Amino acid sequence: MHSQAININGHDVHVTENLHSFLKLIPDLPEFSPDTWWWIDAICINQNDEKEKSSQMAIMGKIYENATQTVIWLGEENDVHFGGESRDCRHAIKNLYRLCDETENASGKDKLASRAAMEWLRDPKSGVDWGAVRRLLLRPWWRRVWTLQEFLISDRRNLRFYCGRNSISRHDLEEAIYATWLCKGWDAELLGRDAHEAGWNRRRMSQWYNERKHEMGLVAMLAYVGDSGVTNAEDRIYSLLGIAKDAHLVGPFDSESSVEVVYTDLVKAFVRPENYDSLDIICYSHLFHHDARKSDTERLLPSWVPDWRAHVEGKVMPVMASQGSSEGTGNFRPTWVHSSKVAYKASGSTKPLFTIDPSSKILTCTGIILDTIDGLGGSKYDDAGAVIESVPLQQSTSDANLASPSSFTSASLLETISRCLVLNRKDRYLSESMTPDLFYDDFLKFCKGYFKRPTSSKVPVCFREWFNASRSLLIGGQTLEDRCREMTKDTTIPEAKFFREGSLKRFYGRLEDTVVAMARRLAVTEKGSLGMAASRARKGDLVCVLLGCSIPVLLRRMKEDTFELVGECYLDGFMDGEAVD
Repeated sequence: MHSQAININGHDVHVTENLHSFLKLIPDLPEFSPDTWWWIDAICINQNDEKEKSSQMAIMGKIYENATQTVIWLGEENDVHFGGESRDCRHAIKNLYRLCDETENASGKDKLASRAAMEWLRDPKSGVDWGAVRRLLLRPWWRRVWTLQEFLISDRRNLRFYCGRNSISRHDLEEAIYATWLCKGWDAELLGRDAHEAGWNRRRMSQWYNERKHEMGLVAMLAYVGDSGVTNAEDRIYSLLGIAKDAHLVGPFDSESSVEVVYTDLVKAFVRPENYDSLDIICYSHLFHHDARKSDTERLLPSWVPDWRAHVEGKVMPVMASQGSSEGTGNFRPTWVHSSKVAYKASGSTKPLFTIDPSSKILTCTGIILDTIDGLGGSKYDDAGAVIESVPLQQSTSDANLASPSSFTSASLLETISRCLVLNRKDRYLSESMTPDLFYDDFLKFCKGYFKRPTSSKVPVCFREWFNASRSLLIGGQTLEDRCREMTKDTTIPEAKFFREGSLKRFYGRLEDTVVAMARRLAVTEKGSLGMAASRARKGDLVCVLLGCSIPVLLRRMKEDTFELVGECYLDGFMDGEAVD
């Protein structure tokens, strides 16, 4: 972005054109008097003095906390500085007020009635200009990681968003964002998922900061804002320290430290006994790794250090280790959903036993090799849930999967698969336990519907895609499809509406979370165990339980008897400490 010169005490200072447009506007805004004092980081911090930048980073939270008023500048209404779709935001603030008013009018109704009362706003006849709102939410501010603390820390009563001369309070904006959710604003004909999530994720973080900020851990936030933009890769961490409960994990800013050192030091601090004494942080490498960056640069970070430079869409449940059972990890589920009722504890109550070599490249830890991946179903998603060129099925070839064990009935096998497809949890936040056969009948009904009409939209597309990609996988001497056909002969097919909205809705949602959002592939091991593995898993990967790590992990043998960490692995029957008992 081009710069403009302004004069401060006789000296020319160059600022961005976006900031320049706001400075020109201030004298015309009656709410600000000529003697108002402004603190603007781009001006008040010497961007060329690393020592000053470091000291100012440490107190930015206090600055926002003590400000009389905070102004968030989103740009001119029709701003040539923003390219593409986000340029024209005329009438966006007006429409946000309209959504806010409609939310308040519907607030006296129960949840279902409230949503029904709001959904009429989807109709073009309602007069809501969804396009203007979308364009505003696509402006860069919403996905800049440094802007998060100014939004959260500032007094919510004295924070306003400006787009040109028009402004809206934080309270009214958050009410409008809630209205977009009630209207199913993520649909492409309204806001689209990208714009809706930009506003919704900020609102969710605001709720957490107001109600449970003492629980907002650094690692959980790094994952949740994984699609935010930064100029310097180190800032992914430093920008969050003012709002993280465990900012002590990171030392003072040092301009001489490389991004690799900063990211590695965070892992080393996390696992220390005086901090979290847990290896769970390495599970975030499942998503945040060098390949996910789609970069041609040399790989410098070891596989066990999450590479937070990877652009990963923020999700409530990014990885299984974020289930919320560990103080050091967590997720940004609704604030009314409190601590997990049940937790994965693959390593039981053990503590990590490990060493890190002087180069900080090799992590040597104690663990148990459970099994080896023998076969994998296919997928069309990468580990972050993005659509990619299809990952093909890898056929199982071990004796356990070529011959049918007498103790392995189709019923018990499919019951196990139904657990795998929901990661053995009743809810999407992985916090509620379930009876072993809770979703078994639902799974059979989905299979029956698929067999009746394989291409019909009656059965949700995520199930059809998953089954097509996994149907020929050999498990205990038979293909998945043969097993399912055998057990669904007497299964009745429910009406189409029940697959998404009726009695099957919960299984459908959990299935979509597992095989789409988390992109897990059905896996069978050489000994015949079943599980859900990372999208980038391969035949021959080892399934291991590391002491002090809540989730089993996949390791890939490399040269000189070293291993690469691939990611997490759900392995049925080994998620509650069975390997270490």
